[in-house]
Amino acid sequence: MIVSAILVVGLFYHNPLAAVPIVVVLGLLYWLVKYNYRFWEIDGVPHPKPSMLTGNLAPALLMKKHICQLASDWYNAYPNATFVGYFKQFTPAIMVRDPELVKNILTRDFECFASNDFVLDTAQDPLLAHDAFFATGSQWKRARTLLTPSFTGAKIKQLFPIMNSVAEAFETYVGQHVAKELEAKELAARFTTQNVVACTFGVDGECFAESESEFRRMGKKVFETSLLATIRLILSLFLPAIAQRIPVPFLLKDVDQWIRSLVSSQVQKRSKMEDEGASNNDLLQSLINNREKQNISQTELTGHALTIFLEGFETSSAVIGCALYQLAINPEEQERLYLEIQKQLEANEGKVDFDVLQKIEYLEWVVLETLRMHPPAAIMQKLSTQKYIMRRGQRDSQGHDMGVYVREGTPILIPILAIHMDPKYHPEPQKFDPERFSPERKVEHRGTVFLPFGEGPRMCLGMRFAQAQVKLALLKLILSYRVRTGPNHKPFAVDPRSIIYQSKYGLRLVFEKR
Repeated sequence: MIVSAILVVGLFYHNPLAAVPIVVVLGLLYWLVKYNYRFWEIDGVPHPKPSMLTGNLAPALLMKKHICQLASDWYNAYPNATFVGYFKQFTPAIMVRDPELVKNILTRDFECFASNDFVLDTAQDPLLAHDAFFATGSQWKRARTLLTPSFTGAKIKQLFPIMNSVAEAFETYVGQHVAKELEAKELAARFTTQNVVACTFGVDGECFAESESEFRRMGKKVFETSLLATIRLILSLFLPAIAQRIPVPFLLKDVDQWIRSLVSSQVQKRSKMEDEGASNNDLLQSLINNREKQNISQTELTGHALTIFLEGFETSSAVIGCALYQLAINPEEQERLYLEIQKQLEANEGKVDFDVLQKIEYLEWVVLETLRMHPPAAIMQKLSTQKYIMRRGQRDSQGHDMGVYVREGTPILIPILAIHMDPKYHPEPQKFDPERFSPERKVEHRGTVFLPFGEGPRMCLGMRFAQAQVKLALLKLILSYRVRTGPNHKPFAVDPRSIIYQSKYGLRLVFEKR
């Protein structure tokens, strides 16, 4: 705006008549923008004051604040509102506060909000196009149909011996670094990557070697996009209309080629094994077994394998890291967990199996409390796919329900972290208190107040797999080691540059042999 003003002043000086229409046009544009920013005011919806050109997202765009921090600010600023208006640049958007409304959006009225608010160019990213998070309409339904059988309880139980073997190697690796300061998420990512690779491709990912393995390197590169792709990613989250005009893929070319080569070689290898009467029972094999029946193309098969690989290691490593961090700064809860694990294993003759993992209630509560305080997806962004009347939870003078008309294409934000940290639903929210999830203390609320995996038809497909590997990693480590914060530890602070909710400074921990 300042540059435009300088140019107009210069034009006025040299050619006053030529400057008049430009001034008129600029004035009209300014008026239109200002009028647009009165959208929620006209509808009587509470909203934070927007800034010119960026709406309410300037701190997130400049990476000064994580979007979940902005959402929490709005959430706390309007404690009595059912929902709050805001602006994604010029687009009116809604942040939902009321748990009943959240539940309706994700379940009962799902068809009106069936898509996630994220722009993906399927021509540029043909593999990511098959990811259930990005897919829409019939493609999303197909992705869910194909992947659901791979993540049933029975399938996880079948994979458990592989998971346990990886967890034992993880325990040994940590034992080689006792008394050394380690970064918790990076440490956990070694385990989750090794485990996902073993359970998906049936190979050794070599993630416990001192040198960086190919799978860890490629896992990191997925999130190390080009500068142009990074800009497009940020714009996709906040300014999707602009992002659509940048024709670059999110997935780097060498990552695309690597995963295609890996899956292709695995398919050929398994075809030979089948001819010889041998077989695999991993996740890739589940997809291959359905290939002819479901008419799965090689690109689709590779896309789903990539989805399992990415979503299997990244978010779970964040949860394991945060759980270890919370146990390190809460030694009483850590000792309680150790005693509970020891008690259940003694009753099971010292054996770690899938069934005993489900019996350790306190371990379950620790994981749930970690997910409450540190949900990897701290917000959820949906898109209205049909016209909708959003109820305010109030009545007019005639006793009629008051509501706001939501147009098709309106962005909808669900502030997961803010809801998880609301003392109305979770007393003393800043306190790490796993027992709040015990049957004796668990309180039922109307609507949805705990949603680390989402809710409804788009709920996380890999939830059971994620919980199993997180619990198994914690069991192995807490059984063998005490964990405390390291000398370079800094209190948890959210990283505004990260998509997932993770620490800005890392989580520095030290393990000691019990």
